[in-house]
Amino acid sequence: MKSEFSVETVAETPAPEVSYDRRTIQLHWITAVLVGLLWGIAQVIDLFPKGAPRIAVRSTHIVLGVLLGVVLLMRIVWRSRSGRRLPPANDGVVGYFARIVHFALYAGLASVILLGLSNAWARGDSIFGLFGIPKLYPGNPQLKPAIEDLHKTFANALVILAGAHALAAIVHHFILRDGVLRRMLPGTRGKADIP
Repeated sequence: MKSEFSVETVAETPAPEVSYDRRTIQLHWITAVLVGLLWGIAQVIDLFPKGAPRIAVRSTHIVLGVLLGVVLLMRIVWRSRSGRRLPPANDGVVGYFARIVHFALYAGLASVILLGLSNAWARGDSIFGLFGIPKLYPGNPQLKPAIEDLHKTFANALVILAGAHALAAIVHHFILRDGVLRRMLPGTRGKADIP
């Protein structure tokens, strides 16, 4: 009788979720693509001739940066209200370190976006020649290079941190084989197997 009861209890217990919800996964990968694209564009802006070509590339960078800001806000709101919460993949020091890295990624994204917007205002810019962004403090010539350097430094640090994050996910997947990467892969929604 006891063994039958325990079998029924196990059968009625829902299996734990093993992946994030679809919107969380989509926002994660959109963020990753935008960060990579924005960083790549930033590396080649100065290779374009001054005038319309450079304005078009810089305008694309600015517009995509604003889009990244919108995606980041969507991620924060979704995560705080509706996103699926999974238990930490690791306990102890590793789990604590993972939470710090995730917080640093969010803070880094916000910092780079805000510095990018500040950079556009410090420089004064044109968006595809359709409208202009006025200079914030035209009488302060040191402001533009200072903000531009901060934006570049924070963006490079963010890409390094994101690369380390991706490398850790690859280690989890191919070496530790613990399913951490599958939690954020599209098309892996499902339940964990109960032994």
